[in-house]
Formats: sequence, structure tokens, C-alpha cells
Amino acid sequence: MNAQRRTRSDPRAEATRAALIDEAEILFARAGVDGVSLREIGSAIGSANTNVVAYHFGTKDALVMAIFRQRLASIDLRRADLLSQADRTGTGGDLIALLDVLCRPFLEQVDRNGRHSYAAFIDGVFRSGRLPLRAALAPEFEATNAIAARIAGMCGADPFDKAFNTRLQLALSMVMATLQLIDHEGNGDGERAGTLFKQTLEMMAAALRADTSK
Repeated sequence: MNAQRRTRSDPRAEATRAALIDEAEILFARAGVDGVSLREIGSAIGSANTNVVAYHFGTKDALVMAIFRQRLASIDLRRADLLSQADRTGTGGDLIALLDVLCRPFLEQVDRNGRHSYAAFIDGVFRSGRLPLRAALAPEFEATNAIAARIAGMCGADPFDKAFNTRLQLALSMVMATLQLIDHEGNGDGERAGTLFKQTLEMMAAALRADTSK
């Protein structure tokens, strides 16, 4: 029986995996993906086994993908719900409303310290050059793909166009920066947070609509 199968059948191992994923997200958010060692992550959950991360995930990239999978499962469901709401209220054809559907789960997520750790984690992944890890998981999340495709169509782009997807990723980086600013100011639940988020969506829409052919 291999280690992966033992992990799946052992509740204690599952609890350890979950703790490692949660702690790694927070540490990567704070110091960047390349600024944290696997040993530090294991130590952060109180494990005396210096190889605990390698045992459960193998590599740092595999751990990054595990974080994505855990977060994106619930985010995709939330996006599906928000998209359904937008369609029912007649705003599903509005670009800013769709960007809200795409980005609001980032605003809603906070860690045990009340910070937007997943947004900061994504920013760290972006800076580390590991975004292809996220792209590899795209087929697993239908609602997110449907929203991105609708956004692309509203901007006159093909959803599979690499240049447009790069622009969308750059636009999303505005949200990640905004959420980190909100965390820095300590206004996660305040009116200013909502105002900054709304302004960021408007800037994203302007960036995506901009004519870049010149």
C-alpha cells in the first residue's frame, strides 16, 4: 500500500494534511512561496517529523496545488451561486457584475487571523512564476471557467486566447493588491473595504476593455 493510499484512509493523516495546507497558505501569504521551507511548514503545525510535508505531498509544487484545490472547490461553488443570482436579477450581462462574481469570494475569505491569506497566497504564486500550477487545475472548476468565458466574450476576446487570459490575470492582481491593502489598514469589515473593492472592479473593467492593439 503506497503512502497516498494510507493518507486517504487514515483520519489522523487527513487531519495532518489539512493542517499543513492551512498553515502553508498562511506562511506562503506572509513570506512568498520561495520564502518558506517545507521544514518550516511542518514545524508550524507542531510536527517533530522534519519530512512531514514531503511525506504527505512530495514537493512544494504539489503542496501549492493542494492549497489551490482546497480553496477553489468552495470558491467555484460560491461563484456558481453568485452567477445564478446575477442572472436572476438581470445583471449577468454586466461586466462589473461578472467581475464581482469572480472576485467576491476572495473578499469573503479570511484566515484565522482575519486576513485575506488566499489572496496574498495567489500573489505569492504569481511572483514565484508558478501560475501554470493553477492553470493545470482549470478543467476541474466549471463555474469559474464559465464566468471567465463570459467575461472574455464581453470584452470581444476568445476565452482561450492567451493574451486575454494574461490581461485577466493582471487585472486580478489588482484585487489581490487591494485585499492586502485592506488587511494592512485593518478595515476588513469596514465601509472603506467595500469602497476599495468596488473601485478595483471598476479599474479591472477599464483595463479589460482597453484597446491594446495600438
